Amino acid sequence: MFRQIFIFSIQLFIFSNLFGQATGAPSPFDLTHRLPKELLATTATGENVFKNPFDVRPHLAPGAEKNSLVKKTEGKSFIKSIGLPKGQSSSKTFLFWALVVTLFFLAFSISVNRSAVVKAWRGFLNNSSLTMAHRESLTQSGAIPYLLLYINFLLNAGVFLFLILRSFKGENFNNPAMLAVCVFAIGLIFSFKHLLLRLVGWLFPVAAEVNRYNFTIVVFNCVLGFFLMPFNFLIAFSGDFQSFLIFWTIGLVAIFYGYRILRSILIGSKFLVGSQFHFLLYLCAAEIAPVLILFKMAMQ
Repeated sequence: MFRQIFIFSIQLFIFSNLFGQATGAPSPFDLTHRLPKELLATTATGENVFKNPFDVRPHLAPGAEKNSLVKKTEGKSFIKSIGLPKGQSSSKTFLFWALVVTLFFLAFSISVNRSAVVKAWRGFLNNSSLTMAHRESLTQSGAIPYLLLYINFLLNAGVFLFLILRSFKGENFNNPAMLAVCVFAIGLIFSFKHLLLRLVGWLFPVAAEVNRYNFTIVVFNCVLGFFLMPFNFLIAFSGDFQSFLIFWTIGLVAIFYGYRILRSILIGSKFLVGSQFHFLLYLCAAEIAPVLILFKMAMQ
């Protein structure tokens, strides 16, 4: 009952905003009585109407050249700043120790429960093993090993994004703060994705399928974290082959996610026939949007 009330409240809020101002109602910003007369135009009925503000020419001091405003801005382009930390304070030594820290964390994650690594790999290969691993992870003690392996993936994915920026941006963002931003951005995007899935499973009668899909994402990312670790070392210290290895790794990640999409379709296959619009809506919001955000961040 509470779910229906929650959905109805959201719909009512959106619908009410469509009629925030009645049609034909005067705008509270039309204070024509306080405007100068030179900015008002008189209609045939004698009413004062505000002229188009885009028709107002820029102010020039008496005797100033008409084209001075154009000359001042000629050759200058507008560059939007996104406030990312810039600088080249990170050396190869720092990068080496950062990768060593991620390697130690991976070793710690494996030592907590070695069998979880084998189960994650088997779940990556077939659905039956994934189902068994999902049942074992429902307890708190069974979920901790996968959580640690998932954090290892977030760390390595953040380092990989940092290496891409470092390689293609001329080391403009080669600093420890930027590395922290990349790791935080990856963690934030995937956390939002899992929260969105939880919300979908709570609002609609698809909780079992959503939980299975959530665990599928966790298992595939855990396995992907194993592969990103050696490639990060190779990219960081490969010299002239850095760009080739980056594109090679991006291709590997694309294969991983393509395989995961095929496996995920099997989970939600019974909803594709009757809910194609909702599936497309989720695909754009939770699958395509995070990739575009990361791509936009890297290109800026």
